[in-house]
Amino acid sequence: MKQKIELIMSMILMLFLPISSGYAMEITEDEPSVEAAISEGQYIVMTKEEFKNWLFRQNITRKIMLIQQHHTWAPAYKHFKGSNHLNMLKGMENFHVKEMGWKNIAQNLTTFPDGKVAVSRPLNIAPDGTIGPRANSAGIAIENVGNFDKGYDVMTKEQRDTIVYITALLCIKFGLTPSVDTITYHHWWDLKTKERVLDKGPDYNVKTCPGTNFFGGNSTKSAKENFYPLVAQKIDELLAEMKKGSKS
Repeated sequence: MKQKIELIMSMILMLFLPISSGYAMEITEDEPSVEAAISEGQYIVMTKEEFKNWLFRQNITRKIMLIQQHHTWAPAYKHFKGSNHLNMLKGMENFHVKEMGWKNIAQNLTTFPDGKVAVSRPLNIAPDGTIGPRANSAGIAIENVGNFDKGYDVMTKEQRDTIVYITALLCIKFGLTPSVDTITYHHWWDLKTKERVLDKGPDYNVKTCPGTNFFGGNSTKSAKENFYPLVAQKIDELLAEMKKGSKS
């Protein structure tokens, strides 16, 4: 898989045009631009397809080795009104700065029930959060709006598709193969030691995040059976599309 990703990425790079801030990928008329995205300050709210084009234009200078999956718990689905993406992001930023003492909103990316994704904290800046410095230093944090513990929010198809899609895109961008070492759940990290404990953490020392019903559960077994295969399949689909586009 890693060799396949590297081969396709080298083909994609041939389509890039250098600009002062990094790279720009050649976009055909059939591909969505990011002009329709909603932006304010550091926040850019867009569709998953717009995010694809945005991502491959970015020059990320820090090393990325880990994609974190989280759920917000609060705000949850009941707080999403269909068009209040920016207000929710500002609310989270306010809480993270004033209550948690962090310098900015913690997460790099945020997904919403309608399938939109928001660039939140710049990707070139490591995320903050209680998961700890080991996971954050080379990580990208994705916060998925909702409470995905059993008995609470039922994830929409739109958000589900976006989570898989953007995780696959990040794997392609940074040359990662889906595994417990590259895509991690907050539940697998001890809140006190900040070390990875996988499924061995005592309940009082770990969060349920990204939810006990996140793609079927928050265990490593659930991730391997229910989440990673979807990401791997989407990687193959996206690479095939990119390869096809590079030949046209």
